[in-house]
Amino acid sequence: MKKIWKPAAILLLPFSLAASLLALPQVPLDTPDEAPNFYFTRLVYTQNPNGGRRGNRGTMAPPANQFQCPEFGGGNFFPLQGWGWATDYPGGDCKFMGAIHRLTGIRVHANPHVLQILDKDLFKFPFAYVVEPGQMYLSLEDAKRLREYLLRGGFLHFDDFWGLNQFETFAEQIAKVFPDRKLERLPMSHQVFHTFFDVDEVIQVPNQRNGCNGGPTWEQPDDTEPRVLGISDDNGRLMVVVTYNSDLGDAWEYMDLACYPAKYSGYAYRMGLNIMVYAMTH
Repeated sequence: MKKIWKPAAILLLPFSLAASLLALPQVPLDTPDEAPNFYFTRLVYTQNPNGGRRGNRGTMAPPANQFQCPEFGGGNFFPLQGWGWATDYPGGDCKFMGAIHRLTGIRVHANPHVLQILDKDLFKFPFAYVVEPGQMYLSLEDAKRLREYLLRGGFLHFDDFWGLNQFETFAEQIAKVFPDRKLERLPMSHQVFHTFFDVDEVIQVPNQRNGCNGGPTWEQPDDTEPRVLGISDDNGRLMVVVTYNSDLGDAWEYMDLACYPAKYSGYAYRMGLNIMVYAMTH
């Protein structure tokens, strides 16, 4: 698998992550002679007509890989987001990569990067993000491709799905990929909580609406506890991480919205960066 990200000397700012991002100066991005070190790859899946909140309604989003982030600008610059695989797209992708670049100096691919599961180039990019997998359906061919991708060193982060119905749908689909491996809750001592920041608790990150209006942080009343789950290979390397009953993507996208609490966006950026660094160094 082609190595896209190279470890670099990374500088941390010792004050509030969410608040500090707004004050940071812009750092030059790609130059003609330097390729990006990291791609935040968003994975496209087929929606499951029997699962998820919206069923098989298709996706409304800008054409994949044709949107350019406006200097990592604010939410007003972004078109209406889609749903399913395109939830928080493209705004969440732009904001998250902008923050990573400005905080760490890692040369990121500045614009959204979207791939189909069966795309021939998938193996060039060892990190992929999947949102709302409670709506995901995997064919046997999809599952075979993802199994090979993960066993060859790839990494998947599943985020933003809620309640028992969506969890059961996701569990059925991921079992197609690894019928022989368990999805297990990760202890707080796991390296993924300590690769970059020390995260000492799992915080439930609400969607933008609930975060801004002070509503409940959960979305489905039949299961309200946030959990971070994972699947590892035979050597103990985490291949899959799952942020269940939590919405890191909304916190990335709305981190500069005045009404959205910094507690949630700060945690989401810390956890997102931890996951990214773990994926690229293990």
